[in-house]
Formats: sequence, structure tokens, C-alpha cells
Amino acid sequence: MDSDQIQRRPLDPTLVRDEIDARAAMRAGDFSHWARAGEHVIREEHHNFPERLFLFRLGDVWHVGSKTISDLVVEHGLPGLFCSRVHWHNVLGPLTSVRTSDADVRVGFRPLDEAGRRAAFDAITPETELTHPFARHRELGQEVVAEAWEVNDHEAAQLDLGEEHIRRYTLARFGPRFADLDTDVVAYDPACSTGRFLADFASLNPARIRTVGQDLSQEMVDYAAAHLERVHVGDALEPAVPPLSVDIMFVRFLNNEVVSTAQARQILPRLAFCLKPGGTMVLLGHSPLLVDAIDLVGAGMTVTQTVARQDDHVFQYYVCETRRLRSA
Repeated sequence: MDSDQIQRRPLDPTLVRDEIDARAAMRAGDFSHWARAGEHVIREEHHNFPERLFLFRLGDVWHVGSKTISDLVVEHGLPGLFCSRVHWHNVLGPLTSVRTSDADVRVGFRPLDEAGRRAAFDAITPETELTHPFARHRELGQEVVAEAWEVNDHEAAQLDLGEEHIRRYTLARFGPRFADLDTDVVAYDPACSTGRFLADFASLNPARIRTVGQDLSQEMVDYAAAHLERVHVGDALEPAVPPLSVDIMFVRFLNNEVVSTAQARQILPRLAFCLKPGGTMVLLGHSPLLVDAIDLVGAGMTVTQTVARQDDHVFQYYVCETRRLRSA
């Protein structure tokens, strides 16, 4: 499965203007267009943008959030509508109801004032799971999955820009662990795309971090070969590395609009089996993840982190470790 192949058609200018206006209304706390007989209800059709909705729990209370158009789209023309970042104004209030149908999803909430929304946002910790329960559908019952895209320097630069905050966080998060190694470690990206994410991670310790990439696209593999030590053509269902051989793996494609939820759940345990005992899997991406902590635990991993906080935003960032073998 290829990574980072989000919507690449130019956005309708009218949609962009409407989304900018909607973002301004959310920042101002104007939820009047969602008011329905005693509660506020967001409705998103399955083929529209249901992936923008997310839930998170603080104590015993579930909260509702909704993503808004990303500055990266408005200012730099990145493909897609959203990015991985969540800001305080994306928090709406406590959940009151959830209902799905063949056509849409409806989520009810009790709106908070700005102080309450900021407080809820500030209460998000590295262990607070941001769950996006609704995947986008191409047509009824069929989730959107990626189509191949041609790689060139412009496309690669856009991808780099969209991941800049994630790469920066990754270097800070893992720098202390990997900057001073006395043995080689294997870093694997099973859908490496241009290869630049994994290469950037390897810059922490080029002498010790051995990079292995894989992608379904021969064109991507050819492009990534300039940045990684080894790159293989192949589907992530058939990992290019032996079982129990990987020290750290970056999974950036089990995400909305890249694969389906069923595919993500099928691929995950096969990737987990490639990790050494005590090895690390990091799951992230431009669009929402299709697997949750319950899936990761079911694949034999311990989840130590689900959210990253940086500057004025948070984003999904799962860090998991495989269980270590007990000594005889």
C-alpha cells in the first residue's frame, strides 16, 4: 500500500472560502448553524468529510471536535483539506449523542465557551487518544482508498512541508535515544513514499541507523533510493524485512483516504511481527489513523503515547513497543 496519497485534485475555490468562513465561526464560538431543538448537532455525509470529526475523553466525559481547513492548504496550496494538527478552536464540547445511517453521521454536543474549550484542549495529554471514528466513503459502503500519484520534486516538497511539524517532533522525541548508539539499529518504513521521512530520522545517527524502505510503486522506490540504504518494491502485506528484525518502524499509511479500515486492520499485525522484542512502532500521518489503541494492543503491543503536543497544536502520534521476551 502506498503512503501519503491523499486527495490531490485542486480544491473548489468555493469550498475553500466556505471552509475558511467555517473556521472563523468556530474560532468565534458561533455554533448557531448546528443548533437543533435543545442541542447542537453536526451532520456529515459519508462522501463529504466525516473524517473531520473526532472524539476524546477527559476523565469520564467524552468531548467532540471538528477539524477545520489547514493553514498549509490556504497558504501553501497543499492537497487535501485538513492536516494532522488540532488546535484549541477545533474543540467543541461534551458529547451528547452519536448516530450513523446509510447516508451520514450525526454527532451531538453541548457547546463550551472559549475558556472551557481552551481548558479542554490544554487537558489533552500524551495518553489522550484522539479518535476519528468515521472514514470517508467514495460511494455507499466503500471507503476512499489511494490511487497512485506521480512523484516529482514539487510533489515531494509539498509532502515535506505537510510533514514538517511531524518530522521536527520525531527528531526531538527520539533524539536522546538514537543519537548515541554503540550498535547498529534497523529503521523500517513499509510505505516509504519519497523516503525523506525515514532519511530525516536517520540523520540522528547516520553511522548507526540502517534504513529500509518499501513501497508499492516502482516510481516511488526509484525516488526513495536516493535517500535510503535499501528500498524494496512490494505491498506492505508482505513486509520486505524478516520477522523480529526491526528496531523502529514508522507507519504513515494506515490512514483515512490511503487504505480502508479493513486493510489497515489486516496489515497491522503483519507489521508488528517484524519488530524485535521491545521494538518500537510509531504511527502517524497527514490524515486520521484508521486503527486505535485497542487494535495495537490486539497486535501484541503496549501503547505508551497517542498524542504529540507542539507549539499551539496537538496531533495523533502513537508510540508502541512490542513485548520483550522473558529471560529463561
